[in-house]
Amino acid sequence: MDNFHEEVASKYNKTPNNILYGLCWALMIFFALLAMMGLSSLMSLQFSIPAVVYFVLFGGLAALIWFKKDNLRIEYDYTFTNGDLDVGKVFGNARRKLMTSLSMKNVEMAGMVTHQSFQRFMNDNSVKKHNWFVNRGANLSYFYFQKENAKTHQNLKHVIVLELSDEMLAMLKPYLKFGVWQGENGQAGPRF
Repeated sequence: MDNFHEEVASKYNKTPNNILYGLCWALMIFFALLAMMGLSSLMSLQFSIPAVVYFVLFGGLAALIWFKKDNLRIEYDYTFTNGDLDVGKVFGNARRKLMTSLSMKNVEMAGMVTHQSFQRFMNDNSVKKHNWFVNRGANLSYFYFQKENAKTHQNLKHVIVLELSDEMLAMLKPYLKFGVWQGENGQAGPRF
């Protein structure tokens, strides 16, 4: 029988992001109309520098907002299957990008970010940090692992911070090596 669990981390309070998202749409339409005015001036065979500037500047702003607006609606999905944790970044419920696929047997240290063991990774500049969560006040956990760079064949150190539920943590802990999960008071947590 497979151990499978999937969950999505989304913002607790989406109102400010929804307001900004609507404002982005309004600005994008406004800038696109200004760009069209510049384009129509160019199409009427009345070439002028201001028309080119209007078209390029406002068309560029409209395109920039178009490509960046979905960053206001980011969610992370976590999928755990038989010892492997897949982390995906979802943009505006439309596009998904796989951030990592992590086998629990490769994790060297893990725990809650409130635990003192996490601070050593935050102060180490050789460790690449990945914050893949959306709510700062959430129950955040970290996973430290090393991954070989295919080009240089060097091991790169990574720590990822995720917003996992207690149910997901209970499911993945048995797949960690003994002593990897950092529990209370610096002691290794129990194996579930």
